Amino acid sequence: MRSLLLRLLMMSAAAGFSMAMSPIAHAQVTSAGASAQTANASGGNAPPAGEGPSVEFLPDPRQWAADVFNQVMVTLLQGIATALHNAIAAVLASSLNVISQTPAVATYSSPIVRQVWGVVRTIANAGLVLAAAWGGFNLMAREHLGTEYHEMLVLLPRLALGAALVNTSLAWGQLVIDVNNALCRAVGDVTLPAWQAADGTSQLLANVIAVLIYLVAGLLLIIQQLMRVALLDVLLVAAPVALLCWILPQTQSWAKQWSSLFFGTVFTQFVQVIALKLGGSLMTDLAPVAGDTALLELFLGVALVALTLKLPGLMRGHLGDGLGFVRYFAFRQMARGLEHRSAGAGAAKGASA
Repeated sequence: MRSLLLRLLMMSAAAGFSMAMSPIAHAQVTSAGASAQTANASGGNAPPAGEGPSVEFLPDPRQWAADVFNQVMVTLLQGIATALHNAIAAVLASSLNVISQTPAVATYSSPIVRQVWGVVRTIANAGLVLAAAWGGFNLMAREHLGTEYHEMLVLLPRLALGAALVNTSLAWGQLVIDVNNALCRAVGDVTLPAWQAADGTSQLLANVIAVLIYLVAGLLLIIQQLMRVALLDVLLVAAPVALLCWILPQTQSWAKQWSSLFFGTVFTQFVQVIALKLGGSLMTDLAPVAGDTALLELFLGVALVALTLKLPGLMRGHLGDGLGFVRYFAFRQMARGLEHRSAGAGAAKGASA
């Protein structure tokens, strides 16, 4: 009886196992049939196992972010460069071009400069009386003070020449500025070097940054020249008082400092114009013929503009006193005239005696 039960259990387990395996076998048979049909349709070559249909993914997020950042920076810097380019071009094309000339309308022809100069001239003319009185005191007190001051034959010509310079100082300043402008025009047409390369239309970030650096350097040069014009206006207005100080020995150092600063400020532009003209010509001759030279031209232009900016500092204190020769010549001629007159008067008195 027991053996019969064991046989029944074993038969039931075998039947259940065969029923459980029959779906898997059916699936395998179906998959094999489909593979065979695919192989027959493709000429007997079945696709390798593990390969499925190709799926297209989104672009690399890091590359996409880098491209967007680059485009944003290019657009922003191009906008700034365009604004600077338009501003500099407007200055270079106007009558207030301070790069290659000293505009008359901003200096000696300016109504406000002439008006203030007239006020200072009136003050200086009143100061001539004080200068004459102080010079007379020096003549009387020099023996008691043990110091050497001008004699009468020296003081009178200095008073006369000082009065003439005080009342004609604006005309002399105009003459000096016009001479500088004539020298600058003799050099030729001058503009910023590599100006044509600074259009700012490139889409390369490096080129746009180089254009922006170049334009900032050009803007600094224009600002320096505007400061120079403002300093010239101050020196022109102060000229009557500065030339009044030349009369007395106690204040001659102030007059020398004024004349040295005035002549140096005026004629430094001529040297800067030479540097811009020579640098632009050399840059054109030395630039490589092949390849993209825009970036190289911009860097050379920045170097030349930086050198032009440094020239006033390099020349400071080396131009000397511009009025030295004029003062010496006029003073000696007037002193000799007075000496001849005094000698003639003395001889006439001796003859009459």
